[in-house]
Amino acid sequence: MNPKYQSLFKEITLPNGVVLKDRLGVAPMTTYSGNPDGTVSDEELVYYRRRANIGSLYISACIAVSENGIAFPNQFIGFTDDVMPQLKQLATEMKSQGNKAILQIQHGGRQCQPDLIKANETVAPSAVEGPAGKPTPRALTRDEITAIIRDFGETTRRAIEAGFDGVEIHGANTYLIQQFVSEITNRRDDEWGGSLENRLKFPVAVLAEVKRVAAEFADEQFIVGYRLSPEEYAQDKIGYTIEETKILTEKLIAGGIHYLHVSLMDFQKLPHEDKAEGSIVQILSEAIAGRVAFVAVGNVKKPEEAVAALEEGADIVVMGRQVLIDPEWTEKVKQGKEADINEMIPKEMVGKMDMPSLMWERIGAYKMVESKEEEEVEV
Repeated sequence: MNPKYQSLFKEITLPNGVVLKDRLGVAPMTTYSGNPDGTVSDEELVYYRRRANIGSLYISACIAVSENGIAFPNQFIGFTDDVMPQLKQLATEMKSQGNKAILQIQHGGRQCQPDLIKANETVAPSAVEGPAGKPTPRALTRDEITAIIRDFGETTRRAIEAGFDGVEIHGANTYLIQQFVSEITNRRDDEWGGSLENRLKFPVAVLAEVKRVAAEFADEQFIVGYRLSPEEYAQDKIGYTIEETKILTEKLIAGGIHYLHVSLMDFQKLPHEDKAEGSIVQILSEAIAGRVAFVAVGNVKKPEEAVAALEEGADIVVMGRQVLIDPEWTEKVKQGKEADINEMIPKEMVGKMDMPSLMWERIGAYKMVESKEEEEVEV
């Protein structure tokens, strides 16, 4: 292995004493490929097994914690015990190379699709008009908010029973938890809305419930992570800034998270704020100050870019699209064959990447193009 990549393979110890053998992992990626009943499909099991050698932190696609939280077709679900046999198989496949299997838990809120939900409606903190093509959601009642918080706990219990090493609370990408944090989507005038302090109560309550369940049903080795979008700027509106995210970060650390995962398209992205000093990763790394592990994602294709992300301030680098393209990425780096890493799928490998057929079709619909030489397919 090239010595300049050794930092990618240093151990890291999480706050609960869990030791990860390297600084690499797999980012959560939607597969669109669960069975019609919400269970994990055989195709997904093959897909996850193929990518189990990327790194120590292996995060699944998001699982819906509530019946009214399904965000997209063929999403797998965690709100019934009927899913347990396949969920156990998923944990087994994800852990097959000695890495930590993390189940990402999520509620879609106003990003859900009514036709996938029995009540044929979407719910959110407030009845604010949704994105194009989405209906205006119904505002959640206090009792419903409490029920959804319990659902996060119940899915955590199932994750523990299934054999997962931890869960990641999905507080990013405009799903329900972020909708509570945002002034754009949360216009409540009760204890769950209004001031920043009130808007942060929902993610803090979800974390507290997850930690409570973990303490009851798992040992101290169970990992609890949290994924967030660091700032919100939508349609010329400011939902929250990185300064407010720093306040949320403090609450999450105080609540007992073991890692914080920042959702980015590029790990070098700068904040929208003109006065901000440094990249988002640098700013949040300084705020975290080593108290928990800091996980970054975004446009990492080559090992030198993964090293650069660590130098930017991340403790762990997870990859998304790149591990779809080249599931042997890490082995190539270890063997000094980084020149052989594919940044596009070679044409002769199309159909041989162990991607579920529906996932492949979704990617092909808007991201897959033939190169000019017609030798490679870009994902």
